[in-house]
Amino acid sequence: MDWVERLNQAVRYIDKNLGGEINYDEISRITVSPIALFQRFFVLATGGITLAEYIRRRKLTRALVDLQNTDAKVIDTATKYGYESSDAFCVAFKRLYGITPSQAKTAENNLKHYDRIYFTLTITYVKGDSDMVLLNIDKYRYYDPLFEGARIILNNRGEKFTPEYIQGISGSAFKIAGGCPSCPTSIYDKWTHKFLRYLGYETKHYPCFSKDGKDITDKMIEAVKKSIDNGKPALVWNAFSVAEYDVVCGYDNEAKQFIGRCALKGNEDYAREPWYRAKTCDCAPVLGAIIIGEKISDFDSKEAEIQSIINAVKHARKESDNEGITFYRRWADEYSREGKERGVADAYCYDVYSSVRKAAVVYLHNLGYSYDGAIADCFHYAAANFEREANELEKARPYVSWESPWGIDEERSKNLAPILKAAAEQYEKGIEYLEKILKLLKIEVI
Repeated sequence: MDWVERLNQAVRYIDKNLGGEINYDEISRITVSPIALFQRFFVLATGGITLAEYIRRRKLTRALVDLQNTDAKVIDTATKYGYESSDAFCVAFKRLYGITPSQAKTAENNLKHYDRIYFTLTITYVKGDSDMVLLNIDKYRYYDPLFEGARIILNNRGEKFTPEYIQGISGSAFKIAGGCPSCPTSIYDKWTHKFLRYLGYETKHYPCFSKDGKDITDKMIEAVKKSIDNGKPALVWNAFSVAEYDVVCGYDNEAKQFIGRCALKGNEDYAREPWYRAKTCDCAPVLGAIIIGEKISDFDSKEAEIQSIINAVKHARKESDNEGITFYRRWADEYSREGKERGVADAYCYDVYSSVRKAAVVYLHNLGYSYDGAIADCFHYAAANFEREANELEKARPYVSWESPWGIDEERSKNLAPILKAAAEQYEKGIEYLEKILKLLKIEVI
């Protein structure tokens, strides 16, 4: 019998004897360890709950079930679960549930139950003589260069953000732009480290070069390695991809490599690249690493959600040939004319925006469930339009994605132009519904 099974057998013993005597010597026999050692382990494994407190909560939960589902008297219930008097039982019960046992008999059946715990074995990292790798790090769910990596790290820290929610509140889900390959990393609402602070986390930046141009990449590498040693992945620019923030969750001293995930690598096995790669980005600034610290403030989700809608409208209505609805129409128009060449900007921007737009659909539907009436309807209508847009963009994949043919291809342009036009129309209709939402909420976009 392994150690984890012995722990669960001890818990089964406790649960079986909640209405009788729980013998600590028997727990020690089952776990083959001194009871003091088991008690210390129990506190660590449960995040601070002592064994005695766990037993007390389980007994009172059983008592609650008896009171609400049988005709048992309070005094009999108190005796059954080891209390010397009904007064002692009432004090303990009220301290846990906020009401007396008598009141619980007729209360709504929505009081918290403290369920039995189960122990499992989870290996969170592997450390060798020259390497350290954090395990169970999520892969990228959307092709996003700035925020999906942050989501992965925060979820590893215990947050429950969905990929769609992060794409939504960051604004990435609503962007459309072109003319330059850097658009996906240059039309943000908040830069990555500011976005993390927006979520309530402190951050520290470790550049590859000092302000006077001195190479300090070694300091960045050591900071990332120290973060990983502490069980925390880091964001590193250009670690595995090109000019994007990637998740570094491991290192190999012997090979001088970083190990981790990015949008295009590490979806099955972790990616590996030389750790000095971070300073070799030659198509964008060399940004180094972001180490995410502790949570230092609360995140106002409601304010962030409303702001994401405001920012989506502002972006879409921006008077710019390279952003928003104006760009979308121009993009379709360019492929309507002869001589349009499919270049790097078209392919990279398309790959990013066609991916993240799918997140907008889920994000808006979920926001709609938080409202009633016309506002809820508008959220769902907007989501439906963005879904149609995403479907049109998927049709465009053979013609304009990174894997599509380079150069000028008139037949390709003939097929692509009407698809982009239809996508632009659905995008604008979705934005119109977001504008209606803001109007219903009496929020003016300035």
